[in-house]
Amino acid sequence: MTQDSGFWPNVRLVWGVVKHTAPFHCPRLMLLMVAILAAACRSTPFQVRGAVPESLGASAVVVQPFGFQWAEPDWRSVELSQRLVNVALAQTGDAALFFGPTELQVARPGEDGGNGLTRAVVATLASYGVRPDGLMVLRPSAEKRIQSGERELIDTEGYTVGQSATEVVMYVGRVEVLHPATHEVVLEVFGEATVNPYADILDEGADPAPELTSLMEALTREALRGLSSHLKPPRAPSPALATSLAWAPWDVLDMAAWMPKDMTDLEAPLRTEAGQDPRSLRMQRLRFANPHADAALLETLARRPGGLYVRAAPEGAKLSAGDLVLTLDGRPALPQTLARARLALVPVEARVQQPSGRIVPLVLP
Repeated sequence: MTQDSGFWPNVRLVWGVVKHTAPFHCPRLMLLMVAILAAACRSTPFQVRGAVPESLGASAVVVQPFGFQWAEPDWRSVELSQRLVNVALAQTGDAALFFGPTELQVARPGEDGGNGLTRAVVATLASYGVRPDGLMVLRPSAEKRIQSGERELIDTEGYTVGQSATEVVMYVGRVEVLHPATHEVVLEVFGEATVNPYADILDEGADPAPELTSLMEALTREALRGLSSHLKPPRAPSPALATSLAWAPWDVLDMAAWMPKDMTDLEAPLRTEAGQDPRSLRMQRLRFANPHADAALLETLARRPGGLYVRAAPEGAKLSAGDLVLTLDGRPALPQTLARARLALVPVEARVQQPSGRIVPLVLP
C-alpha cells in the first residue's frame, strides 16, 4: 500500500480528530484508530469500469482540460491537466505522442453531433504519421462534496464535554479514456480523497487543493496502466534531447488579468485585488508546475521568459544545461512538445535562449 493509493487522505483526517480530542493513552480511541486503519487497508483504492478492447491501439494521447464541477478560473483547468500530462510522460516515456490541454480539443463522443475529430485534429495527427483511429483521449474531472456536522469534544477521561461544528470536504475524481474514432468510452477510473483540515500546508497558494492533485495523478497513472499494452509509438524515437527539465508556464496559462506580461514589471510594486504582488503569484505557479524544484531553480525561472529550462542534457546533445527552449515550431515550448520532437516526421525548429541571454535557432532533434 503506497501513499498514491488514495487511502492516506482519509487516514490523516481521522488522525487529526483523534489528536485534537484526547491523549493517545485512551484505550477506546486507540482501538477505534486501529479498526479504521485496518478497514482502510482492506478497501480498494480505485474503481475501474470497462477495459480497452484488444483490437484498439493508440499512437497518440490527448489530455483534455480538467473538468471542474465547481467554479474555478480557466487557467486552473489548464495547469492541473498539464500536471497530468507530466505524469503521463514520466510513466510511459516514448510509448506514444502526448498532447496537452492547450494543443488539441476533442469533443466527447456524441457532443455536437460528431465524434470530435475535427479537421485540425486529423491534420495534426497526420503530420506525425498517425491515423485518426490511433488516437485516445483522457478526460479528467472531479466534483466536490461538502458534508457538515458536529464533532464531540472529549476530555482526558473519555467523557463528552461539548461539541463543535465540522465540515468535511471530499473530492470525487474520474478519468475517462475515450476512443473518438469509434465513439466509445473504453475505460473509466474513479476515486475519492478527503481533505485533511489538520495538514500542514506549506504554500496554499501554489496548490489550493493538494488532495485533489494527488488523487488525479494517481487516477491518471491507473488509467495509463489500463492503456499501456495498447500504446505504440509511430516510429522509433531519436536520442534524448534533455534528461531533466523545468517548465515556466507563462506562455500557456491565461493569467493576463493578474500577472504582467512584461518581464520588466516583475519588481514593480503592483498589487492584485487579493493583495498579492505579481512576483509572488508567479512563484506559486512555478511551484505547482515544478513540485520537486528547489528554491534556487524557482528563483532562476521566475526571472526568465516562459519555456522549458534544461537542467541536464546528454553529452553531445544540441541542448545544454542552462538553455531555455522558448518555442518549438513557433509555438510555446511544453514538456510534451519537446518529447514529440523525438518522434516527428520532420525536424522541428526551436528558439533557444542560452545562459548568456543570446537567443539562437536550433533544429531538433
